[in-house]
Amino acid sequence: MDSKTVSSSSTVGREPQRWAKIACWAAFCSVIPSALWRLAMLAGVDTGFMYAAVYRDGGTMTVYVLGLEAVQLGAAVMCLGLCHPWGERVPCWVPGLGGRVLPRLLPVVIGGAGNALLYLIIGSTLLRFTSRWLGMSEGLTPTDGMSPGAVTVLAIAYAPMLIWPVALTVAPVGYWRRRA
Repeated sequence: MDSKTVSSSSTVGREPQRWAKIACWAAFCSVIPSALWRLAMLAGVDTGFMYAAVYRDGGTMTVYVLGLEAVQLGAAVMCLGLCHPWGERVPCWVPGLGGRVLPRLLPVVIGGAGNALLYLIIGSTLLRFTSRWLGMSEGLTPTDGMSPGAVTVLAIAYAPMLIWPVALTVAPVGYWRRRA
């Protein structure tokens, strides 16, 4: 074993900091309610969303929502890798790479890029919808035509998404410091 492998291996397997674990789990859990809301909408639950039938038609829009779920939940699972051993070392079952230590910078760069994208997507969506709800601009929002109860359920489902980018700002810091 060369010295580079030994030194990088010695940074693997350290217990994550409590605050980093909380950030990773907060990032993961923050996406679950909105995913459940969208899946319920696809399954035919009356969410009050006036365009639900368009997304349930079994065509392109259904594929879009299912793809969004896969990407969102996949990214959330990757957040957990920042506080679990499989985020430090390639799983043994991966042919040709199994067992190799991941470079410390790789998850931090990928997490940072994803985090910047989250701030951009969530921030711009929040600004766009807020400006429409306040009457400062025109356009459709998901709450159009919804009852107050349906809006409340939608808000409860989507509000945790605001935690995701903040938690993902903290989690890679813990990963970087633990692997130092």
